[in-house]
Amino acid sequence: MKAEIFDIKRYAVHDGPGIRTTFFLKGCPLRCLWCQNPESMHRGQDILFTRIKCIGCGACLEACGKLDQTLRLPRELCTQCGSCVAACKTGARHFAAKLLSPEETAALALEDQIFYDLSGGGVTFSGGECLMHADFMEHTLRLCKESGLHTTVDTCGFVPFETFERILPFTDLFLYDIKILDPARHKEYTGRSNELILSNVKALALKGAGLIIRIPLIPGHTDSPKNMEALGAFILEELDNRILRVELLQYNRLAASKYGNTTIYTDGGPGEYPLPDLEPQTKEYISYLSSILAEKGICVFCETL
Repeated sequence: MKAEIFDIKRYAVHDGPGIRTTFFLKGCPLRCLWCQNPESMHRGQDILFTRIKCIGCGACLEACGKLDQTLRLPRELCTQCGSCVAACKTGARHFAAKLLSPEETAALALEDQIFYDLSGGGVTFSGGECLMHADFMEHTLRLCKESGLHTTVDTCGFVPFETFERILPFTDLFLYDIKILDPARHKEYTGRSNELILSNVKALALKGAGLIIRIPLIPGHTDSPKNMEALGAFILEELDNRILRVELLQYNRLAASKYGNTTIYTDGGPGEYPLPDLEPQTKEYISYLSSILAEKGICVFCETL
């Protein structure tokens, strides 16, 4: 049993309490217009191509006769043998993910245990949507808890509740994304209804799970006062305010560089960034949005850029 892990972030300080190691898993059921990790949308392995690192030496062409003059090939012709990756002298070509077992993942997390112990930190699993790997997550979280680690799951919530039930005994904290309460706009912005997401968070609150609600503030999409009012009402009326806090995540444009064709495939990549002209909110506007929730008695936090 292995999962595709496309990034491991050590010394993470924004993915739960204390200093943490965060594992990012491939695969996501949503297609958010503002996705920060487009390389994680699809499960399975890819080979990435960072053009700026390429020195045009031609070693990959010698290793793989299927490449065209742009040093790419149609996806259906690629067997992912890795010959072009091995031949690349600069690391311009590399596999998108590492395939790791629960045992290997837990062992990597334990390498930084001294930092967790000193800071009250631990291990976080994110994505993509890490809970698309239900068997892997249940096994890995169990190993982490048996080793005494604090465990956090960062989730969009769009998985069967049975998955949450499987991991709940081994999960100390959920970072739970709620993007927008309006169901029509949620489907427009993410490609999916929010019905399952909201029903799952209600069920988790009833079971006493540790919950931090996270809202990505996307200008003109999720950052309206109306959405904050709706979220506040949902937390009070449906969750009975049984959460630790709300975190407002200020918009940033860092993900734009991940778009376009970043693979070796002529038909690869997520396409162009759909929201190129948005600007981050001002501190004053975020304070205003925070006040809407705070005035309802909801604990709210936002760290601005």
